[in-house]
Amino acid sequence: MNSNFTPTYGGNMANTIQLTQIGRYTTGVFNQGAAEISAYDPECKRLFVVNAQAATIDILDLSDPTSPAQIGQIAVGAFGAVANSVAVKNGVVAVAVEAVDKTNPGKVVFFDTDGTYLSDVQVGALPDMLTFTPDGSKVLVANEGEPGTVDPEGSVSIIDLSGGVNTLSQANVATAGFTSFNGLEAQLRLDGVRIFPGKTAAQDFEPEYIAVSADGQTAYVTLQENNTVAVIDIASATVIDLQPLGVKDHSLVGNGLDPSDRDNAINIAPVPVFGIYMPDAIATFSANGQTYYVTANEGDDRGENRSVRNLNLDPTAFPNAATLKLDANLGRLSVSSIDGDTDGDGDYDQLYAYGARSFSVWDSQGNQVYDSGDDFEQITAQLFAANFNASNDNNSFDNRSDNKGPEPEGVVVGQVGDRTYGFIGLERIGGVMVYDLTNPASPQFVQYLNNRDFSQGVNLPTAGDLGPEGLTFIAAADSPTGLPLLVVTNEISGSTTTYAIAPNDTNGTVGTAAGETLNGSNQIDFINGLGGNDSISGGNGNDVIYGGTGNDTLNGDNGDDLLFGESGTNRLFGGNGNDVIYGGASSDVIDGDNGDDRLFGGAGNDVINGYHGDDSLIGGAGADTLDGEAGDDTFIFAAGFGSDVINGFTDGVDTIDLTAFRTSFGSLTVIQDGLNTVISSSVFRSANTMTLVNFTASDIDATDFLF
Repeated sequence: MNSNFTPTYGGNMANTIQLTQIGRYTTGVFNQGAAEISAYDPECKRLFVVNAQAATIDILDLSDPTSPAQIGQIAVGAFGAVANSVAVKNGVVAVAVEAVDKTNPGKVVFFDTDGTYLSDVQVGALPDMLTFTPDGSKVLVANEGEPGTVDPEGSVSIIDLSGGVNTLSQANVATAGFTSFNGLEAQLRLDGVRIFPGKTAAQDFEPEYIAVSADGQTAYVTLQENNTVAVIDIASATVIDLQPLGVKDHSLVGNGLDPSDRDNAINIAPVPVFGIYMPDAIATFSANGQTYYVTANEGDDRGENRSVRNLNLDPTAFPNAATLKLDANLGRLSVSSIDGDTDGDGDYDQLYAYGARSFSVWDSQGNQVYDSGDDFEQITAQLFAANFNASNDNNSFDNRSDNKGPEPEGVVVGQVGDRTYGFIGLERIGGVMVYDLTNPASPQFVQYLNNRDFSQGVNLPTAGDLGPEGLTFIAAADSPTGLPLLVVTNEISGSTTTYAIAPNDTNGTVGTAAGETLNGSNQIDFINGLGGNDSISGGNGNDVIYGGTGNDTLNGDNGDDLLFGESGTNRLFGGNGNDVIYGGASSDVIDGDNGDDRLFGGAGNDVINGYHGDDSLIGGAGADTLDGEAGDDTFIFAAGFGSDVINGFTDGVDTIDLTAFRTSFGSLTVIQDGLNTVISSSVFRSANTMTLVNFTASDIDATDFLF
């Protein structure tokens, strides 16, 4: 599956951006939660990733996002059991750590971006997701409080960092709890808050995920199993509102679902079932001066689920109950056993399935302004018909149709130019849905990303990404490439994948599976070669060109162009203008030509030439050959860069950028090897070296580097 393919889905499409996979890091650990939540620090260009099975936070160098590499770990075992979440702001890393007995209070532990311990405070039971306020003055953590031998109360802890992180104490921790709702359970149920029998509100509420308004004043917290969003005033640490989310009517056209894993078919259709939204992740955004939040409607149960075939259906409400209860119809659909007996007579008058197989947009008062209906199943059915509703740990067709389908779990929102986009991760079949949210009442489908290879066993490295858990949006201003990025961490495959976000012009040219010649115009062009060995020229204008599969030749020609080689052994030429070029996964030849270009080799043994202009050359992984040629050029190195050769390095003009390593000139070993100079260091990983051809070692000093 081509990861940048835009499907010809029959819904509304807004071709305004295009996402392309440019890098991937894998732990090699399958189905152990080795890559869950991530957070990015723009100052040091590092990504912090929860590795639950190792009880660590993995530190990845993202200064070259085409070749993410692990450069360290933060161990959290001394503070509890495992890390559940991570956030970073202003050089401070916050980690939520659950206690060995998860029903006991956990901790939030603070580190700097090198992993040095700063401080810790105690919070509630099972601290899960955490986030900073936009100004970095506070950290909020959702204390889920899941039951074990006891049932602790859920809460949200708010940690005040305004006095400095190094001097934190328990006096800096305030708690927004739910005890004020105890005794009101009957009324709350009537209002639509889902509360389990025999539970107090405070015990039953389990905060899952937090989103903070742009002004830092208000938090919106998903209470997933309660199908409710709690609203918190951050300054007073008070729950000021509960917003029940209601249910989705799957009997309506456009709201259908495929309810059976035993019908041997894709059958997305209206059914007499209600969907309980029960969102996991939540994100806020602003439009027209108003705050909205978007939810990924996952629908986790607590073991109260039953198959429809095992329920006693009310004969008046379901006169065709015998037919509905067939396995090929609704019989195997997982539904709630505590919802649906509306008259208390012991049978079920309504059926309530978990989640809504969708994402929704809500205003700040909890009113739904949009739901994606059956989009997710319709899109995945078109693109992956043979593996429709497969799970993340097997490739079986229709495996999850009876149980939440593609199961949207993660969501993040990002601003690209003057438009707002939502990115929604699908936990089961995998991949990320992209929508334009600029008009909250009418989001537009943009793209579906999924690099999964269903021909491979799920436990093989070649299977691609499985089980997206965390989504991190990196704005252009914070990105190491100058382009917005999306980072996806995948808990089943244990992988972290980076996507570049580029404009997608509507004056587009799309190739075929065969090799061909494609030419742009004098305008801004979007050209995608798709398959085959293509020859593509952009012409005039600031063009965006994707090679696709095959061994392609891409020419940007005039203008400030953006070129993606993607798979295959490619030749990429920037032409005139200030170009950005990504080689891809194989051994490519990249020529910047005229202009101040940024050239990324990616994986493989690449040959990169800057030619004229002040260029930035990033070889990436592999044994690369770099030549800046004319101009003041910068050779940028990041962890795992390989053994690279630099031709034509000019002393006092060109620069070697080692800022990713946080080192100094004194840590480098510089030797003369014949006519060449070889630079190595203990801070580089393994046998990584750079060789300056026809250069005298004694001419190297600290002024030749950026540290």
